[in-house]
Amino acid sequence: MGKRSDRRVFRRRRRRVGFALLVSLAVMAFGALLFAGVGPAGLHANPLGSVEKIPVERVQSPDLAEAPEAVAEQENESAGSLLAAEDEDQKTAAKKQQVQKAAEPAAPVPPTKDLWMSIPALGLYDNYVANSNDPAALDVGAAKTVESGFPWQDNANTYISAHRLGYPGTASDYQFYNLPLLAMGDKIYLGDANGTTYTYEVTGFVEVSPADTWITAPQAGRDMVSLQTCIENYGDYWTMGPNWYVRYIVQADRVSVDPA
Repeated sequence: MGKRSDRRVFRRRRRRVGFALLVSLAVMAFGALLFAGVGPAGLHANPLGSVEKIPVERVQSPDLAEAPEAVAEQENESAGSLLAAEDEDQKTAAKKQQVQKAAEPAAPVPPTKDLWMSIPALGLYDNYVANSNDPAALDVGAAKTVESGFPWQDNANTYISAHRLGYPGTASDYQFYNLPLLAMGDKIYLGDANGTTYTYEVTGFVEVSPADTWITAPQAGRDMVSLQTCIENYGDYWTMGPNWYVRYIVQADRVSVDPA
């Protein structure tokens, strides 16, 4: 009996010691975890030993509307702006004239085909211009080619010819002698029977043979005047004959219309 009682007491003590040992080990392990800062995700130990849940802040999605443009798109837009600027700089005289014409008052059609011409840079004022293809008309002054347009018509190339030397005692005398001296931007004025003044600025020079009649044709979108005289040869402006092989033409584009 005594031995059985001793064994029971021993087993009970052993259980108590084992239980106490397990509790001690558990406490030590938990303390080690807390000390190392290791714990379940989203949990945090407070100083009192309890565990509280810490809210996790979500990352905000980026706003695509506020995102910067791609570099390629920015470069394309810049290139487009540059091309637009270049296109603006490269506008032809015809396009500029269209803008100018939209702001001009409409000139009334005159009752006659009479024209008067003034070229201040050549010292010519109010020279009468006949509407005739007759060579005799040039013997007394300037003449407009009949097939060419008049200043009051749209897209007209008013084509006027005159002699270099001409005939003394008439308006043809040295009328276009200094025509090769005209420069870009010089003014040419034409007037009609209504008193309307058409102002042109010199924009170009052409040298052609007498067979190149295409030079008298109108040019799409341009309101212009062409002044023709004779020169001895291409590039030879001051040899006065006797052959007069080449036609020298000054072209000018209309810049304004001023009704009387």
